[in-house]
Amino acid sequence: MSIERRLLLAFALSFLVIMLSKPLWEQRPATPPPKPTGAPVPAAPSGDQGGGRDLPKAVSALPEREQAASEPIKAASEREVEIETDLYRLVLSNKGALVRSWVLKRYTDSHGKPLDLVNSDKAGKLGYPLAVELVNGEEASRRLDQALFESDAAARIAVKESGQSIDFRYADEELGVQKQYRVKPASYAIEVSCSVEWNGRPADYYLVWRSGFGDPTVNERTIVQRGVYRGEEKITRIDSGKVEAQQQLSGAFDFAGLEDQYFAALFLPTNGEKLRKIHLSRDEFEVEGTKKHELTAGVFGGGQGESRFRLFVGPKDTEVLRRVGGHLTEVIDYGWFAVVCKPLFIGLKAIYSFCRNYGLAIIILTILINLALFPLRYKSIISAQKMQKLAPQMKAIQERYKKLKPTDPKRQQMNAEVMSLYKEHGVNPLGGCLPLLLQMPFFIAFYNLLSVSIELRHAPFALWIKDLSAPDPTFVLPILMTVSMVVMQKMTPTPSADPVQAKMMLAMPLVFGFMLAFTSSGLVLYWLTSNLVGIGQQYLMNRFGPTARVRPAKSGKKK
Repeated sequence: MSIERRLLLAFALSFLVIMLSKPLWEQRPATPPPKPTGAPVPAAPSGDQGGGRDLPKAVSALPEREQAASEPIKAASEREVEIETDLYRLVLSNKGALVRSWVLKRYTDSHGKPLDLVNSDKAGKLGYPLAVELVNGEEASRRLDQALFESDAAARIAVKESGQSIDFRYADEELGVQKQYRVKPASYAIEVSCSVEWNGRPADYYLVWRSGFGDPTVNERTIVQRGVYRGEEKITRIDSGKVEAQQQLSGAFDFAGLEDQYFAALFLPTNGEKLRKIHLSRDEFEVEGTKKHELTAGVFGGGQGESRFRLFVGPKDTEVLRRVGGHLTEVIDYGWFAVVCKPLFIGLKAIYSFCRNYGLAIIILTILINLALFPLRYKSIISAQKMQKLAPQMKAIQERYKKLKPTDPKRQQMNAEVMSLYKEHGVNPLGGCLPLLLQMPFFIAFYNLLSVSIELRHAPFALWIKDLSAPDPTFVLPILMTVSMVVMQKMTPTPSADPVQAKMMLAMPLVFGFMLAFTSSGLVLYWLTSNLVGIGQQYLMNRFGPTARVRPAKSGKKK
């Protein structure tokens, strides 16, 4: 097999390994997660309201009923408060002062219904988001989940420009809790304030988002759900299977929470401070005899007075995240080829701004990329054409040495003759392959871009393609792409007429076609368009290029 064929085959196999292994490496944290701090160590208290002081001794060790609440504060019955903004609809319950529903109005789930990021089925087993979990107070935490908080909020609230505050209060003979949600009309971030007293003393607690996060209608085999936090100038992602049962981390964090492929629920500090302690855990439950688990993420609160946080619950959209601030744009995971992905994304959005169709934008951007890479393709085609002309001489050299064993030292003499032939005719054996290898980062970058860009989630193209982020349900695009690869392969000059090599190269389009049949249709559209542009360029080079064959003139008819 020629050097060029070996390189091309190596390129194809390398790409195949990357694509098949991507579900493994894309789930790994960017850096090893810090080790859990284990049991909290008592420390002198400080006035840091963002969770900046160490956890105290077990609250249960406090004298019973010391400085108990003066009088009970509780509601007579359970009621819900529905808060509506232009961006989302939030439902709070006075039972535990918890979140029952968080519907993003501008997004739909896999069934075409408004997207609710709270999975009510799992929350019924594991608890609802924004619960108070007392440090070393498991029984009291469960009691708070069932407590009926008092609130003067109306049943339905339409948030105006000035914003809206919803207050909840609860007190019994031991516990006193105040929780406030402040909602703004044009932001996916809300402010949450909370203060907890146990037996008249400030108690330490975690405010947690429970029962997992994300689109509950996504197939469990393909769902992406991770814990994520940013500390020490870098972001760390932890797959749900790698989160320990109870994991408390100390440090200085810009944000912490949960994410899926396109959305995130993240706790952020207020007033430019840092989160000092965060909590990640994996809660197990059983469904039809099978054990499953969901992630929980929380932020530490406590100290004198109330603790204040911001909570972002929304899409991983670049513009949205940039407006919220706090390094949130880093939540969008472009992978290893971020340096290529970001310019591609900017170009894609710029094209979409005037064509208003992401499928058409992908086609236009692909054509522009191929035009920019044409000088490389030109060199590749010229090199392949020169190699094709040398094929008979190369075959003659190989015939003279074909009886030698691969380990015979005389094999080196054959390679020397082949290289001398290349040098004599000014042929670079790598010239046909290296330009193709330089295109690989663009393909991987496009794959990552289409996988994480929420703009392409449920974005239609035309006819039967209703979602560019999902596979083509009819497999028409993958079939067309495979056919285009075969056509381009037939048109490309081959330096060898070896039938074994020809069969191997013919199998490659089938392998790629099968593999891409289950990836996003936007990616297949990109490759199909690239192939069609390549076919056109190859046709022009074969017909009018500097090494094109000179066709003999047709002879006239004899008189």
